[in-house]
Amino acid sequence: MLLLTPVPNPAHSGAVRIPFRTVQSLIVVRGKVNGNAAILLLDTGANRTIVSTQIYGNARFDLQRMPRRQGPAGFAGYSLRRPADVELGENMWTAQQVSVMDLDELKQMLHMEFDGLLGQDFLRQFRSVRIDYRAHVIELQQ
Repeated sequence: MLLLTPVPNPAHSGAVRIPFRTVQSLIVVRGKVNGNAAILLLDTGANRTIVSTQIYGNARFDLQRMPRRQGPAGFAGYSLRRPADVELGENMWTAQQVSVMDLDELKQMLHMEFDGLLGQDFLRQFRSVRIDYRAHVIELQQ
């Protein structure tokens, strides 16, 4: 009987599972930032997690838009680093450092509505990041 018992899969133990959907080939997750409902794009190319001034809430920011730069891909702008509570799936991360930024120009460039980018600074907290496209789940291994 011992041989018929399945061996636990270490790749899935201790993993945080976050559901996602795709829009225009982009991975989109629903969550909350400081208690405000948010739509975030998973952006492995973004160095930092960025949230819009509107979704950050409880503070007024007057951030100037950065002129569109010519050259390599990417987006740059003026931002403020602030702590935020980020909720994804059934998990909460408190006092995460995020960049608060005016995202209006980026929204126009991508032709979609969203509230922020989930970047490398957040993802690096985990040993591995697994994207299961069939199950529409991101697994963050602790």
